[in-house]
Amino acid sequence: MNRQWRKNGISLLVIVIIMALLTSACGGGASKGESSPSDNTSGDEPVKLSIFIASRATDEMYTNETLVWKEIGKKFNVEFDFITGDAKTMRDKFPLMISSNEYPDIVADAPSNFNKYGPQGVFIPLNDLIKDKPNLQKYLVDDKIAKSQIVNADGNIYGVPMLSAVRTSEGPLIRQDWLDRLNLPVPETMDDWYNTLKAFKEKDANGNGDPKDEVPFSTAGTFYLNFADAWGIDLNEDGRWMEENGKMIYTPIDPRAKEFLTTMNQWYSEGLFDQEILSRQDKDYTSMVFNDKVGATNHWVGYVASFNARPEVENIKGFNFQVTPPPVMNKGDKPLTSRQQQIVVPVAWAISGQNEHVDKTMEIFEYAYSDEGQLLFNFGVEGDTYTKEADGTLKYTDKIMKNPDGAAKALSRIGAQPWIGFRQDARYEKAAAVSEDAAKQLFYYVEQNYFRDPVPALKYTEDDFETSTEIKTQIDTYVNEMISKFIIGQEPLSQFDAFVEKVRSMRFDELEAIQNKAYEANKELMK
Repeated sequence: MNRQWRKNGISLLVIVIIMALLTSACGGGASKGESSPSDNTSGDEPVKLSIFIASRATDEMYTNETLVWKEIGKKFNVEFDFITGDAKTMRDKFPLMISSNEYPDIVADAPSNFNKYGPQGVFIPLNDLIKDKPNLQKYLVDDKIAKSQIVNADGNIYGVPMLSAVRTSEGPLIRQDWLDRLNLPVPETMDDWYNTLKAFKEKDANGNGDPKDEVPFSTAGTFYLNFADAWGIDLNEDGRWMEENGKMIYTPIDPRAKEFLTTMNQWYSEGLFDQEILSRQDKDYTSMVFNDKVGATNHWVGYVASFNARPEVENIKGFNFQVTPPPVMNKGDKPLTSRQQQIVVPVAWAISGQNEHVDKTMEIFEYAYSDEGQLLFNFGVEGDTYTKEADGTLKYTDKIMKNPDGAAKALSRIGAQPWIGFRQDARYEKAAAVSEDAAKQLFYYVEQNYFRDPVPALKYTEDDFETSTEIKTQIDTYVNEMISKFIIGQEPLSQFDAFVEKVRSMRFDELEAIQNKAYEANKELMK
């Protein structure tokens, strides 16, 4: 790898003294929650930092002229040497970079990779470096949930991750105009949902005169599993291990899973579910939605909420999908979902063991977590890509919102929302939403606090990780197959106990022991 290094002409001690004098002369210091390094006005040669990073815009790679990175360069007197490409290219390059034994100063990738190679010396532990960085300390260490999701099994933090701003991810949504047409309330309990879907099927809910063309419930993927929220369990493959009563349990073999599957089988057999739900692709799903056939769904909330503003529905009078609370079993139960964005987004940046400018790099990492840095990485530059209203509301300029290729592409091209460690801003989600209604729906679960406590982020020894992955892959393959068969009736629910015994015969006890060992280790790390 071609790495160019340039020595600074002034010693680090002199730089520190000059910066201290400048700060003193200005009579200022960092306000709480801010990072305020001195801007580059001295004319010194910029520090060169090489950075391995995927560019979010596939048609415009990051350079030192990319708006956001240009601002970082000016603020910290840094010139970046970008080693970049699209996401797939950089995923392919990562193992080659690791095997080369020549590492860029900064690497942006998945936290799991930093935790894997950090103990080998490829990336340096940041624990001690974070202690005098108030923003990193506050948001990454003092926040115990965030810390649990990023810390390695050896107790070290090797990467600074992106932090999410909105916990909302998946949930049920329903055609409010269909409810209004049939004079039905928003369903709350599972019995409510059954009665509502049955009415959608039988009573011409779309009002076109044909009472047999409605599909009461449809989705793409396995979002239908989210009805298990009513039983307090998560049956999605990425959430099947849950904490309960001080230990980890595997939900598919829990008695509540049988109750859930019995209900789903009933709904499917009575035609309340899309009969192609197990294989329905998004293209066909959205086609049905935009042809006024689907009454309810479970999906990414922000995605479906945006349908109300799509041109495909302009000719469907009153078309109105609205998010509903997670389903419950009994009236008065608190609606809660296990499906949520983790605080730590699985992208981060780290410092390689060959970085000769660790202090400068940590200044940048700290700045990215500050309020000022949060604005830059979420919105860009004030007056250019966003404006601030008198009431403090932030709005993207026409440069972003009226870009012919869309706002998301425009933001990627200026370097906003990069795959690095920074704090996402809830105002970004609101400003980027296609409508006020979509933004309101996205934040509904947040405002109502409909989220269960997140499952502990378990960390494993290398041997335990390999063993658990091997066992889990085999079990999940079988469980996925059987869940589908139970729902559509290819396998009778009378065979559920046999299904449980089969799972237990697949080295389950060994996997369970590894999960609980990691759970206990996690509790120790969090002390």
